[in-house]
Amino acid sequence: MNLLVIKYGGSLLDDAAHQAEFLKEIAAVALREKVVLIHGGGKAISRAMETARLAPRFVDGLRYTDDETMDIVEQTLAGVNAGIVTALRAAGVSAEGFSGRWNHIMRAVPLADLGRVGAPEFVHKDFLRTAITRVRLPVFYPVAEDAAGAPLNINADDFALALAAAIPAAALIFVTDTGGILDKAKRLIDRVSPADVERLIQDGTITGGMAVKARACVHALRQGVGRVDIVKNIASLMATDADPEGTRFFS
Repeated sequence: MNLLVIKYGGSLLDDAAHQAEFLKEIAAVALREKVVLIHGGGKAISRAMETARLAPRFVDGLRYTDDETMDIVEQTLAGVNAGIVTALRAAGVSAEGFSGRWNHIMRAVPLADLGRVGAPEFVHKDFLRTAITRVRLPVFYPVAEDAAGAPLNINADDFALALAAAIPAAALIFVTDTGGILDKAKRLIDRVSPADVERLIQDGTITGGMAVKARACVHALRQGVGRVDIVKNIASLMATDADPEGTRFFS
């Protein structure tokens, strides 16, 4: 299956103007190519927790998620998902929302000391294909389930990687506010190899969440995904042979 898996989130998801334009572009791409969209919603979750008078807590960049927080996470992400699906339909493409719990598509294992946070363990490929063929543009939010069927909060990058590797996808694209990996002079690095990634992490060029994302990109290639890009805009998504306006990972 020639499939584009696109992960969208971070500060861009919280920018109403960017989101509106991005979703119009995604709708246009989805009319020509098969697309699966995965989104996060961390800032919306933090706002919902503040409303509930719960203080967000993070461990190594991941949100600690107890049972009460898990309810908020699932409800908030479902709401963000519904808004995205509505906007995509308004842009003229058939879209439907899913999570990793739909038909038990994704099973995950809890991560130590993080409560209801999990790491993807298994993707049911047949049910994933059912979701992909059911509508033109399936939109996933990153909640999976444990072995008992209870919900687990999944990092959206990890969720996207697991879905992309399960097919495997022709391309996995992360849409971020930085638009790619930047060198120490804040210039975009257009192509990186796995060795480059480790070197740039070791010398402090790639840090924090981008280091996690870059290693995930390398892992995706090793899992059979055709190509992996980090971009800010998706205008170049159709140019499969040309470098995007961002960072492309190569083996």
